[in-house]
Amino acid sequence: MTVADFRDDIAEWVLAMPAAAAVGFSFTALGGGRSETSLVWRHQHSHVPGAFQAGPIGSLADFTGASAAMSALPRGSVGATVDFTVKLLAEARGDALVASGRTLRPTGTLLVAAVDIDVVNSGTRSTCATALVTIRARRPADGPTS
Repeated sequence: MTVADFRDDIAEWVLAMPAAAAVGFSFTALGGGRSETSLVWRHQHSHVPGAFQAGPIGSLADFTGASAAMSALPRGSVGATVDFTVKLLAEARGDALVASGRTLRPTGTLLVAAVDIDVVNSGTRSTCATALVTIRARRPADGPTS
């Protein structure tokens, strides 16, 4: 993905959401059905010093997966998460989280994305969680929803 492929329209829309701002993540890649986000550890993200609690991990998975799916759609589309599941695989103790999302089903009204979440500890990455995120999308040509 090149810098020109970055979907700034989606990044600006997502990061303007109060919940996204509260989590405090950033996009490192976004476009072509893929998304990568990062979240630096803060004590507000933890249940014990140095470890990420499940809530911020789940939020990061949701925003990353939904953004990946939205980036497979044309500009002007809107969408909302209708379901997501997160499986915590290991303790997320480290300096940051990096979530990588890819769209598995980019067509139709329901789009599905898979997300792998790695924890970065002293420069070493290891997978701590995985998720599936489903969004309901409306493309510009679909017209208004009720």
